[in-house]
Amino acid sequence: MKSRRMRMSEYPKYRAPQPIEIENRVWPTRRIRSMPLCVPVDLRDGNQAFAKPMNVETKIRYFEMLCRIGFREIEVAYPASSGEEFEFVRRLIGEGLIPDGVRINVLTAARKDLIDRTVASLAGVRQATVHCYIATSELHREFVFGKTSGEIMQTAVDGTRMIAEAVDAAGMRDRIRYEFSPEEFSDSEVGAIVELAEAVREAWKPRGKRDFVLNLPATVERRPPYEFADMIESFCRSYTGRNETTLSVHTHNDQGCAVAAAEMAVLAGADRVEGTLAGHGERTGNMDLITFILNLKSRGVEPGLDFSKLPEIAAFIEEVSEIGIHPRAPYTGGLVFTAFSGTHQDAIRKGMAQRKEIGERFRQGWKMPYLHIDPADVGRNYDGLIRINSQSGKGGVAYVLESVYGISVPKGMQPLVAKAVQAEAEATGSEITPSEVYRIFREKVAARNGRVTVAGFRLQRPAPGAADKTEVDLELEAGGERFSVSGTGGGPIEAAAAAFHDCGAVPPFQVEMYSEHAIGRGAGAEAAAFIGIRPSGSDRIVYGAGIDVNINLAAIHAIANAINHIGDN
Repeated sequence: MKSRRMRMSEYPKYRAPQPIEIENRVWPTRRIRSMPLCVPVDLRDGNQAFAKPMNVETKIRYFEMLCRIGFREIEVAYPASSGEEFEFVRRLIGEGLIPDGVRINVLTAARKDLIDRTVASLAGVRQATVHCYIATSELHREFVFGKTSGEIMQTAVDGTRMIAEAVDAAGMRDRIRYEFSPEEFSDSEVGAIVELAEAVREAWKPRGKRDFVLNLPATVERRPPYEFADMIESFCRSYTGRNETTLSVHTHNDQGCAVAAAEMAVLAGADRVEGTLAGHGERTGNMDLITFILNLKSRGVEPGLDFSKLPEIAAFIEEVSEIGIHPRAPYTGGLVFTAFSGTHQDAIRKGMAQRKEIGERFRQGWKMPYLHIDPADVGRNYDGLIRINSQSGKGGVAYVLESVYGISVPKGMQPLVAKAVQAEAEATGSEITPSEVYRIFREKVAARNGRVTVAGFRLQRPAPGAADKTEVDLELEAGGERFSVSGTGGGPIEAAAAAFHDCGAVPPFQVEMYSEHAIGRGAGAEAAAFIGIRPSGSDRIVYGAGIDVNINLAAIHAIANAINHIGDN
């Protein structure tokens, strides 16, 4: 015993699996141009991994959700494992809950009592698949089962024949397909799996490609995805039954590469993939079908599946699984379409403002900085694309004000607004909501108090003695004094600027830019005005904002606000 422990201590704790010997591999040269058949196994494989498995009523709701999404083949249960699983299958069939064109799959081990119970659960079904499995790796074969490879093959063949006989005896051969999984395929020897698959196919005697599914699982992810693809291509080169077989894969996520492994396996020859929504399953879970499907959609491969209500789907999955979806999980996470970083926010804002031009340039409907898929395609809106904290920049703040409140802050004024918002974010140490951004803009940026305050206002057009002019009379407070000033000009802005120039407490300036727009609609609508002034002797433009129900008064407040910002850094 001592010498054995000494020998073991000399072994490396981990070793890379034996690489697959394959020359001139083809799969890296291919592209996925059509969606493989996607089969959710949530109700069986995913459900087995929940601390609190779904009951029959919840499984029915889940099944109906999968049907609404558009899945046409769904693995629903292991009917022989419990009365509840058997009842679920019976209710799907007996209550007519399976839509036309949807095929249910049921799992069984290669034992006669389990097979008979499984086939009995399918009585009256319009179309179904019986799925049988056995582990084939050397690790499982020798140390779990204590069997030889020949004995494992015989068990698989005997189980297949028993299923064929049971289906024939039930008079359902025309409605039942067969699926076989050599569990732990990715940890098995390819040549041995080819031999086993040939024998299983012969035992089933398929009536065509769709009648027999050979599912090759990466039950435990020990290989990188490119080696799994090598295994699939190597298998396809040697297996003689491709014309009579739908080749499927079932990848797990132990090393975080399940989606990549499935994608590469399709390149290598797989016609069909199994997985679960949000990746639920044992350990780190099954391959996430949502990610797999939407990845391909983002590359122009139409899935024929509807994820336009993905937030509702995700919420339901969280409810039934009692497992929260990570906020940064691809597609389903709450933050996957959100930017906090200033540079990201600025790029998204500019991209969203130029969607038409971008589409023309790249000849596609959606191409956006930092957003590889349109959030609207998965039931998300654009309101939460940009969220504000201390890391956010001027572009993000400007986007929030424009997208939520319709306030278009001039580019030159955006740093001033961002500085005010960032100061509050740093002081609170938390995220700033859109309503808080709006409050800060009104209270800190467009404030009416400062060195100059407008206390009174009157506009006359035509101006006294000048039919083509406008006169503005202002009551200003500055430095504790009150000033009554007047100005005349071609319009309200020119006249107001002239009035301010008439006040000795106001430094001389020149108006460089002006813009205005409405905030809101109806009786409660206000006007937002933005002004840019250049103080005499300066190259710098100073910006101001004003808000009022009267557009002229909003412009006058904007001038005063700009004057009050002279000297700001």
